[in-house]
Amino acid sequence: MSDQNTIDGAFETLSEIQREAASWGDGAFMLLAGPGSGKTRVLTSRVARLFANEAAAKWRILALTFTTRAADEMRRRIEQLAPDAVERLYVGTFHAFACEILRQSGSHVGVQTDFKIYSNPGDRELLLSEALRVAKLDLGEPLSKAFPVLDGLRERLAGPDNCLRFFADPDRGTRFAAAYQAYVDHLDHENALDFPAILYMAHKLFTDFPLIAERYRRTYRYISLDEFQDTNLAQYAFLRALTGNLYKNLFVVADDDQVIYQWNGASPQRLQQFAKDYEPALLQMPTNYRCPGEVVEMANRLVTNNRLRTANKQPLLSGKAMPTAPDRVRILVFDEDSHEADGIAADIEARHGNAPSNIVIIARTKAILQATKGELGKRGIHAQLAQRRDSFASVPYQWLHTSLQVANRRSDEREFKNFVEVGNAMWGFDLDTSQLAARAKSTTGDLLRTWAKAAADLPLTPLGARIIPLLRSDLAEVLDYQKYLRAANATLSAAVPTLLEEYPSVDEDARAWKELYKEITGAVGRAAPLEAFLQELELRSKEPPLEAGVIPLLTIHASKGDEFDHVYLLGLAEDVIPSFQSKKQGDNSPQLEEERRNCFVAITRCMETLTLSRAKSYKGWTKAPSRFLAEMGI
Repeated sequence: MSDQNTIDGAFETLSEIQREAASWGDGAFMLLAGPGSGKTRVLTSRVARLFANEAAAKWRILALTFTTRAADEMRRRIEQLAPDAVERLYVGTFHAFACEILRQSGSHVGVQTDFKIYSNPGDRELLLSEALRVAKLDLGEPLSKAFPVLDGLRERLAGPDNCLRFFADPDRGTRFAAAYQAYVDHLDHENALDFPAILYMAHKLFTDFPLIAERYRRTYRYISLDEFQDTNLAQYAFLRALTGNLYKNLFVVADDDQVIYQWNGASPQRLQQFAKDYEPALLQMPTNYRCPGEVVEMANRLVTNNRLRTANKQPLLSGKAMPTAPDRVRILVFDEDSHEADGIAADIEARHGNAPSNIVIIARTKAILQATKGELGKRGIHAQLAQRRDSFASVPYQWLHTSLQVANRRSDEREFKNFVEVGNAMWGFDLDTSQLAARAKSTTGDLLRTWAKAAADLPLTPLGARIIPLLRSDLAEVLDYQKYLRAANATLSAAVPTLLEEYPSVDEDARAWKELYKEITGAVGRAAPLEAFLQELELRSKEPPLEAGVIPLLTIHASKGDEFDHVYLLGLAEDVIPSFQSKKQGDNSPQLEEERRNCFVAITRCMETLTLSRAKSYKGWTKAPSRFLAEMGI
């Protein structure tokens, strides 16, 4: 049997059509790959083969995808196949690559290397509030409602000076343009970017300084893009600015039946735009090796009701040989939504026991998932609702994070204030931010050294006596953040059992930090500067990884890219999926077609069994069965 960790071995495991795609060399190429068709194996095999064909060359390969998890998995697979080529590979998300560009060349557009990224909604709202106060402006609307507007402008690559055309009300447009300018000025003053500004500034860099884009084109001979159907306007414009009109070595993997991010600007029309701009060769890879044949047939029946699809799109083919079974696909019907939550928990207990493995519960809304989690808990079955966490939940790991932030920006009083306050809570200090800042200004100007010196003169807890000297020696005096992180995190991890009573989330943060450290050092390397580590950390969720025996509870969007033996899809009722809002747009609307694609994505996560459920009423309102059930042939 061939070794699948070698390039030749990996190619031997590919089907004929997979091998044809993985053998593609120069020129633009679009691979329409259905769910479970082995696209990641194709992508990684192709990249490894390109490196092997010219092992002594200097050019690099850029591979972009949409989640850090997908990027980490792709990098790991390529490194297995081509370990000697790791230095010639960049794998990451659009935003991570844009950060890399801005670290190297952002000073041309006013972005300094150690820029701070703000992704937390609360932090962004505070920044906007400060910006409006300084500029003496009144937006006239709640600040929480301002960001969908400001983010929408960024994603359309509209700046404060050219955004009025997007407002039907000129007065509102004028107010937002002024607020937008004040917000941008405030971020510039802080040398900071919010999440939407990362791509905006990278695009600006390439368009204002085309020679820089040309340099990247010469560096990256090949570009691969996974999940291309999720690309929004800003991401596609960034890609166009990077490649220009002549660069054609793009290998794009997409599936217009899995566009489920229209709210973020994704559109099936992006594939048509790519075909027009790059004139790619086209290959379809429709064989599904993941799902039972019954599910493949259901998926085909469902998605053919959509009109916004690539012309001549081939139906999914079943490539998984398994006997039919009467309970392979089930539909469970309950009287009320509370009965649905209880019934699903009872079904899982009866079929899979109290320690189920490789099961997932998927729903359109988090409310349904929360109710089901409660019923599972009553039966002693552990479940975790997957949701992005922008910050650490426990004080110990908040302190560890803020200590790195202050080490990176030693004169930043905003960062220092957070660090001092968290440190006071962690160590029982009563240090005053203003006094320490004044003391720092009268000496070296280094806020972290000033704090470390002050802390050394205070009574320390046993844990503080082990960790604070590490901060002083390895972070404040000599910046060896990797050494500090390893030692401080090991000390905190060992103390988790004693910290749990005071900080109930510290065990989750310890698991999250361990996973994040491994992922980030894999992405940027152990020799990466501290600013690169922190920027990568800001782009990633601080959600802890699942423990063994814990059932993930996922929204449909969160389930994309995953696969499980047993899938439970809940809430298949009108006004739930499809949602009430999509139904209001009409039966043939893009919104309702996206809901159908949501259902398509959800059912194609399964490898063994699929259980569908619905209730006859939700929140006391009678609901008809989802139209998607009939469309699937149920």
